[in-house]
Amino acid sequence: MGRQSGRRLPPVVAGVWRHLGLGRYQMKIMTSYLAVIVVVLVLLNTYPLRINQDIVFQYKRSSMQTQAALLTAQLADLESLTPENAASVMSVADERRNYRVVVCAADTRVVYDNSLRESAVGRFLLYPDVAGALMGSDMFFSSFKDDSFQSRFAMPILHGEKIIGALYLYDYDSEQAGLLLDLRNQMFSFSIVISLVLAVVSVIISMALTHRFSALLRAIRSVRDGDYGHRAPVYGRDELADVAGQFNELSARLQKTESLRQQFVSDASHELKTPLASVRLLADSILQNEDMDSATLREFITDIGDEIDRLTRLTEKMMQLTRIDSGSARTHCAIRPADVIRRAAHMLTPFAKKAGAELQLELDDDCAVTGDADDLYLIIYNLMENAVKYNRPDGTVRALCYTQDGKVLIVVDDTGVGIPEEDLPRIFERFYRVDKTRSREAGGTGLGLAVVWQTLRAMGGEVKAESVYGKGTRFTVTFPQRNTPPEVENGE
Repeated sequence: MGRQSGRRLPPVVAGVWRHLGLGRYQMKIMTSYLAVIVVVLVLLNTYPLRINQDIVFQYKRSSMQTQAALLTAQLADLESLTPENAASVMSVADERRNYRVVVCAADTRVVYDNSLRESAVGRFLLYPDVAGALMGSDMFFSSFKDDSFQSRFAMPILHGEKIIGALYLYDYDSEQAGLLLDLRNQMFSFSIVISLVLAVVSVIISMALTHRFSALLRAIRSVRDGDYGHRAPVYGRDELADVAGQFNELSARLQKTESLRQQFVSDASHELKTPLASVRLLADSILQNEDMDSATLREFITDIGDEIDRLTRLTEKMMQLTRIDSGSARTHCAIRPADVIRRAAHMLTPFAKKAGAELQLELDDDCAVTGDADDLYLIIYNLMENAVKYNRPDGTVRALCYTQDGKVLIVVDDTGVGIPEEDLPRIFERFYRVDKTRSREAGGTGLGLAVVWQTLRAMGGEVKAESVYGKGTRFTVTFPQRNTPPEVENGE
């Protein structure tokens, strides 16, 4: 069986967390805070006490060593240790009645014990401390147990260079231990109070912190569920505020994209519906009229073909916009705009002759830009096609290309019907037509200028429209000038 990752809280603990309304992230923050608090309090309740305990041990060692040195110096004058001479010397020298003082002969037999235990004299004192002292070493041991400090010190007694016995000191100190116990109890009580205070503070801090995360999470869920107008609250100027701000910008873009998508679907459905309905009506008319003459039939079929051509143009424009929106990779290279303009003019010449418009070109062959030749052709073709389509009979369409202030300018102007001033800001919107009836009659789809604008954005260029209603329109496309001599691709 596979092992599950992560650990779950016991049901009772999880129930308490849910009852308090705490989220998983907040629970993790609080758990981290509490873990740090526990570690700090454990150190607070152990390290200072251990330091104080070590200080007491050092004091005991120094004090007992000093006292043992004084006593062994008095006993060192004796050639051998007996109960009588040891008692005689110790009755004068032993002033520290708080220690138990035991004097042993070289055979570990007790010759003096100030604990008033007369029965101890004459017995063997088989302590490791005494054995170590009889071997010539100072022995010390101290411990804290049974609510007291219990210390032992043993030192050899030398007569000249000969060890004649050992001095053994024992100390039972409950007073110092009581002070240490009082300190421990006070630290424990202090720790309990601090723990409660810090637990409350950690809850408050975690709630304040996770409240912002919760608000951001709610906003993310709302946007995920389709509420693109929802915004996350932004508090402060920290990284979390930056995240909320970036999320709000993303939500605004999604809202705009969704609005454009819905508008595009609505407009596309409407635009496709009209020619399809016309084709359906013409086809039904042919089927219902069995006696239709060949001339009328040819006229109906021609109308059907015109509507099919219109559908084809519309779908082509929509596919171009889809390709641009998808950001599909294009090959960027050096382009001479003059060559692309000549190619577009060559393709539009039959259409211009049919419409009665004259094409005029004023091109600087030294101009060069960086981009995709097909995309630039798409821009110029759409602008020139519109200039011909919405021109007057015997009108003129001019295409210019020149450099100015380090930029390459491509200008397409006409002597056509012009665009009303109030419509100029919207002409690059998808499916927007200034005159819907005239545009449909001219075969317009309402997508040509949208294709121009989107393609220019992808290429890093700009476009500006100027028009005087009833006199003509001018479109100015601007690109950064390529300064190095290009290996020009004309896009053919």
